[in-house]
Amino acid sequence: MTAPEVGAGGTRTHVGDRTPLHRLEEGVLVLLVGSLLVLAFAQILLRNFLGITWLWGDPLVRHLVLWASFLGALIATRLDRHIRIDAVLRLLPRRPRLVAAALGDAVAAAVCLILTPLAARFVIDEHDYGGDAFLGLPRWTLQLVFPIVFGGMGLRFAGRAVTGIRSALPTRAA
Repeated sequence: MTAPEVGAGGTRTHVGDRTPLHRLEEGVLVLLVGSLLVLAFAQILLRNFLGITWLWGDPLVRHLVLWASFLGALIATRLDRHIRIDAVLRLLPRRPRLVAAALGDAVAAAVCLILTPLAARFVIDEHDYGGDAFLGLPRWTLQLVFPIVFGGMGLRFAGRAVTGIRSALPTRAA
């Protein structure tokens, strides 16, 4: 049995309680980081020992870093391991701490959910503008990570905010 992890919002999650979506996120992240390492290492070896450079290698590495960092942020949000300024939260009693954490999550949700349609508009504009990034891959496909992750993070922050408010409310005896 795995030990529970306690998040700032007071929620408990077990490491073993991962849904297929969670496993997919983590698997894709492992694939991205592994590909990034192999490609970057191959680029260095080819350039230094054979004088060969793949023209598509550096842009692909940059986009792999982008996708891996955004997917990592999505996973960090799920695990409540994202960057949080919580020095003051630690000083508050339990109920005000839960309310403050829920308020912070609600603000983060609002920001992410505002950025989601803006990022989607950006992808649509890239699609309409056209053009290839490298290897004939359309540029807009590489930017799909923006609306997907902002939307996912927004929903996760919103869910965490609701859960935090519910746990901060006093319970009524029946």
